[in-house]
Amino acid sequence: MAAYVCFCGREMVDALPSEVIWRPASPEDRRWDLCALSAPEAMRLADCPLRSDTLLVPEDLFSPVWQAGQVVSYGLSGRSSLTLSSMGKRDLLCVQRALADHSGRTVEEQELSLPAAWGGFSPADRLLLAGIWLLVGGALPF
Repeated sequence: MAAYVCFCGREMVDALPSEVIWRPASPEDRRWDLCALSAPEAMRLADCPLRSDTLLVPEDLFSPVWQAGQVVSYGLSGRSSLTLSSMGKRDLLCVQRALADHSGRTVEEQELSLPAAWGGFSPADRLLLAGIWLLVGGALPF
């Protein structure tokens, strides 16, 4: 069985896919299929050796002690793998480069509408959730 973990705020737990484990504390010494980090957790865990097949991390917060086969960055700049191309009544996620989901399928470059239910989250948290959903199952919930 695949192992997916998200180190993020408790307020995001109900929006995570059921397969994803939420962790509020230090990571276990194991290799994850997907490890997703919010900005506060990425800064807090910067000295902790994380190992993951895919690491979802805020732009500019990758730590050299982390090991990952695929690093997917998210943020509001054109350098990120995932960004928002439009914010408003319905946010548009921009996948800026092809990514591999957990099954090895390619998530192509595209724009996708984010669920309206995520409107209460910060832009960074909406990007984190979108990245998790795409990397776990290749699609967003609606």
